[in-house]
Amino acid sequence: MNAPFLIDPETGRVTFPDLALELRPMMPEAEFIAASSSVNRDNLGANNGWQRYSVRQLIPNDRRLGIFLIFFQERLKMLSFAYAHKDESWATWSEATELEREKEYQRELAVQLGGKNTFPWGTVGAQLDSKSGGTDVWVNFSAGSSQ
Repeated sequence: MNAPFLIDPETGRVTFPDLALELRPMMPEAEFIAASSSVNRDNLGANNGWQRYSVRQLIPNDRRLGIFLIFFQERLKMLSFAYAHKDESWATWSEATELEREKEYQRELAVQLGGKNTFPWGTVGAQLDSKSGGTDVWVNFSAGSSQ
């Protein structure tokens, strides 16, 4: 099954084709708001120059996609995302399944990014968070990047 995202290793642009959503390093917040007007977007609040949003959407192949975005001073600084079968829940969660998801995400990143995780525009990785029990792909943009 195809991953629901594409990361351009040259520019750091992250595309979610099923949502017709493209994010880029240090993207202005206003552009994100305009680009995400047709998806299920939540404003999670702001403090001290930081602003957070989440996007949750059902996508093809009976999957759901969740994206968490962090802006600093109205520029996209970081995002994380995860995807899973739409029927997955805490009732069906297992550590073994989550470890396999982490490997799946890491394999996909290796294919898309040529085995690298550090670029002039930022860093990318996939990691299981033992506190939340979930695996996410993390993209951290460098302050000097803007594509």
